[in-house]
Amino acid sequence: MSESYPFPTYSGLLEPKHYENIGMAIWLFLWCISSTTKEVQRDGITWGIVLGSKPVKIDYLSKQFNINRSTIKRWVDTLEEHDYIRVTRAPYGLIFEVRNSKKYTNQRQLEIAPSEQRDSSKMHHLLDSDGANMNHQQCKNEPSNKDIIKTLIDRLIDGLNDVRFSEERCGVLTTVVASLSTRQIHLDDQTISIRAAEIERYYMARKNRIHPVGADWVPIQRISKMPIPMEYITFGIDLAFARHALTKRWPTDEINQFAYCEKVIIGTWNRLLSDIAAYNSPAEAEVVPIGQAQRRTGKQRRLDDLRRKAKEERERGQS
Repeated sequence: MSESYPFPTYSGLLEPKHYENIGMAIWLFLWCISSTTKEVQRDGITWGIVLGSKPVKIDYLSKQFNINRSTIKRWVDTLEEHDYIRVTRAPYGLIFEVRNSKKYTNQRQLEIAPSEQRDSSKMHHLLDSDGANMNHQQCKNEPSNKDIIKTLIDRLIDGLNDVRFSEERCGVLTTVVASLSTRQIHLDDQTISIRAAEIERYYMARKNRIHPVGADWVPIQRISKMPIPMEYITFGIDLAFARHALTKRWPTDEINQFAYCEKVIIGTWNRLLSDIAAYNSPAEAEVVPIGQAQRRTGKQRRLDDLRRKAKEERERGQS
């Protein structure tokens, strides 16, 4: 390296678990941190963009560290396997991104890129719950959007006996959806390409295949361009497989194309937004006569109604 310069790292990197995870690959990880040129936030994660997303050849890194190519490849695989970095394999090299980047934390240079999808502004408005609206605290005991989102997600998975829908995962998904008012989903060409690759890998893992069929590519591309969190997309894929398992006629029946998953993802996402919008719709003011107990608020009644509908759906499914 021709020039030496300081760059920030955090002492947490010195914890034993990181040495156990990555060992000597720490050198490549430090190079990625030092080469980070900006940070962007996607789906609640801060990503450090290495060299402005310029593809880097293995040979270049080999010369930088004066080691052989196989060692560099092993370091890349190690860091990627343990989610320290994300790597996009481009025709002219590797594009690196550092997960949970903190290089510019103190300088406030974090970029939250705007979505290129017109519908995203509507989505953020509908989900604006625990931010400005909650600061006014309409009622101390009134349920927040997080409560209603948790109820709606529980309704989606009700009756599905699948360990993938754990309480922890649904809790994370609830937090992601509820926090959309304070962030945006970054959808530039590179991000769309990365999202499409992740969706394809996840779907192929569920199908136990190595390569998708040709008909899968178009719906995968469509989903990757929509302002839907990746956490919800993978949840929707699992939801599609779980629903199909309940309705298939023969044990050998399977989902043939990703279009089936696309329909479930879009349908349930739009329904989720619609229910949130209905829950947040203004309620008529009520006058409580003196001496009578305070009635339940409009939001509380709508939450009760959604829970009642969820119970009815569950009972219909059991009958």
